[in-house]
Amino acid sequence: MNTTRTPISLAAPYVLADVKLYAHVDSDFEDSAIARMADTAAREIEAHCGLALLAQAITVTLGAWCCRIPLPIGPIWTEGLADHPITVELVDAAGNVTPHPAGWWIEGGRYPVISLTSTGQGEQLRITYPAGYGMDADSIPADLQLAINDQAAQVFDQRGAHEGKQGLSVAAARIAARHRRVAL
Repeated sequence: MNTTRTPISLAAPYVLADVKLYAHVDSDFEDSAIARMADTAAREIEAHCGLALLAQAITVTLGAWCCRIPLPIGPIWTEGLADHPITVELVDAAGNVTPHPAGWWIEGGRYPVISLTSTGQGEQLRITYPAGYGMDADSIPADLQLAINDQAAQVFDQRGAHEGKQGLSVAAARIAARHRRVAL
C-alpha cells in the first residue's frame, strides 16, 4: 500500500498565539521557530494517529486488495465531498487508468472503510478521498489542538538539547492514544 497526502487546506493546524501561551513565550522574537515546531508537532500527531487534521486529498494505491478495504487516513471530510469526490480506479500494467467497473460504498467516520461489490481486474487499485476535520485550526477537536500545543512546547523547551525525552510528550501521547486506530 502506498499512501500520499495532498493538502487541500493551506491553513496552519494550530493557532500560533495559543502555542506561544502554552509554551509561556511572551515575545514575538521566536515566532517563526515556534511555528515550525508546531507544524512538526501537527505532522507527528497525524502520523502517530493516522489522521488528517486539516483537509487533505488522500490517495491510496494497492497492489492486492479484497472487497473490504480499511482506508489508512481518517476521518472522511464529508463537507469536501462535493468539490473532492471519492474516486476508485483500476490501473493496468501500462499505467492506464479506468474507473472501477463495479459499485462501491464507503463507511465514513474516523476509521473509513471502502467496500467494493467486486474486486475488479488491474495491476493496482487507486482510491482518492478527502480526509480531515476541516479547513482551519478551529475545526480540529480541542484535545488534538492541546496535543499539538503540548508537543510543540516540549520541542521548544528541548531545542538544542542533545539528551532528553524523544517522541511525543506525555500529554500528546495520551491524547493521541484516544484517536489512534487499534490494530488486531
